[in-house]
Amino acid sequence: MDTAGSINNEDYNIESIEQEDDADYSEERELVNDSCSTKVLDPSEEPRDRYCLVYILFYLFGITSLVSWNFIITANDYWMYKFRDVTPNNLTFYVRKTQFQAEFTSYLNVGTAIPNLIFLMLNSFYGHLVSVKARLQGSLLVVTLCFLITTAFVQVDTDEWQNTFFIITMVTVVVMTAASAIFIGSLVGIASKFSKEYMGAVMSGQSLGGIIAAIAQIISLAFKISPLHSALIYFIMADIILIVSAVSYVLMNKIDFFSYHILRGSGVATNRHRDVSMLIILKKIWVYAFSIFAVFGISICVYPAVTVLVESHPVTTGTDWNNIFFVPVVNYLIFNCGDYSGRLASAFLLRPTNQWVIASLSVLRVVGVPLLMLCNAQPRQHLPVVFPWDYQYISIMIVFAFTNGYLTNIIMINSTRVVEIHEREKASSVIATMLSVGLTAGAAVGMLLVRLL
Repeated sequence: MDTAGSINNEDYNIESIEQEDDADYSEERELVNDSCSTKVLDPSEEPRDRYCLVYILFYLFGITSLVSWNFIITANDYWMYKFRDVTPNNLTFYVRKTQFQAEFTSYLNVGTAIPNLIFLMLNSFYGHLVSVKARLQGSLLVVTLCFLITTAFVQVDTDEWQNTFFIITMVTVVVMTAASAIFIGSLVGIASKFSKEYMGAVMSGQSLGGIIAAIAQIISLAFKISPLHSALIYFIMADIILIVSAVSYVLMNKIDFFSYHILRGSGVATNRHRDVSMLIILKKIWVYAFSIFAVFGISICVYPAVTVLVESHPVTTGTDWNNIFFVPVVNYLIFNCGDYSGRLASAFLLRPTNQWVIASLSVLRVVGVPLLMLCNAQPRQHLPVVFPWDYQYISIMIVFAFTNGYLTNIIMINSTRVVEIHEREKASSVIATMLSVGLTAGAAVGMLLVRLL
C-alpha cells in the first residue's frame, strides 16, 4: 500500500507540474495555436525564415512602434496653425505666438514621457499576466484608432473651440503613448527570442521611421504645402503604416519560423519549466540597464531641446537654407540618418562586448552635450558661441547621433545574451523601461540646459 501510495503521489506531482506548465505557457500556445504544427516543436527541424519575411516584418514593426511620435512631432506647422490667434484683428499665425503655440511642445513632451514610462514599467512587471498576442494586437488597434481620430481633426474647423481641441489632442496623445509603450515593450520581448539580427531590425526600424517623417516634412516645405495639407499627408502615411502592421502581425502568426522561436524562447519546445525571477535578471543586466539609461538620458538632454534652437551661420541669413530647411534637415534628417547608420553598423561589428566598456562609452558621450551647447543656439545669454559654422555643428551632430544608434543596438542585443532564453523577454522589457527612464530624466535636464545658454 505504501508503494502504491508513493507511485500515486509521484503521478499526481508529475500531472500537477504538467498542468502548471500548460497554464504558465498559455499565452505562447495562444499566440501560435492557429499555426503551430508538430514539426515546429521539434528542435531538430528548425524552420527557416523564407525570403527574410519575418525579418522584414520586424523592421516594419520597429517603424510602427514610434510612428505616432515621429509624425505628430514633425507636424509642428500644423499645430501652430491649429492654435494660432484667431481674433478678428490677428488672422495670421505668424504675428505672435499664443499661449498654446508657445507651450504645446512642452505639454507634448510631458504627455508622452510620463505615460510611456508608466506603461513600460507596467508591461515589465505585469505584462506576463496578459498574452503577448493580446498586448500586441490590442495596443496596435488602440494606436490606429487614436491616429485615425487625429487625422480626422485635420479637416475639422477648431478655431472656435481651441481649448476643447487641445484637451482632446492631449488625451489622444496620452492614450497613444500608453498603447505604444505596451507595443514596444512586447515587441522587443518577442524579438529577443530570435537571433540578434531580428532585434537589430526592430531598433533600426525605429530610426528609419524618424527618417521617413523628416523626409516627408522636407518635401512638404520644398513644395510650400499648407500646414493642413502637409499634416493630412503625414497622418495618412502613419495610418497606412499602422493598418499594414496590424494586418502583417496577424499573418506573421501563420509563419512556422515565427511560431518555432516563440515556443523555443518560452521553453515549451524543450519542455523546460519557465522560472523568471526579476531579481536574478536585474543582477545579470544592471550594467546594460544603466548604459541604456545613460545613452538616452545624455541624448535627450540636448536633442531636441537645445539642438532645435541652433541656427545656421549668419552668412546664410535670408536664404531658404536658413529660413526653411536648416532645422528640418540638420536637426531631424541628419540626426536620424546618423542614428540609423549607427544601428546598421552595429549589425556588422558587434563590438565592444564587454559590459563595462559599453557602460564607459555610454557615459563618455556626455562630451557631446557641451559641444552642442557651444554651437550657434539662439537666443543665449551666458555661454559663448564656439562653433558658429554649419559644418562644425553638423559634424558634432553626426558623431553624436551615430554613437546613439550604435550603442543602443549593442546594448539591446547583448543584454538579452547574458540571460537564459526564457528570461529574454523580461530582460528586454526591463531595458526598454530603463530607456524610457533615460528619456524622462534627459527631458527634465534639457529644460535646465536651455536656461544655461
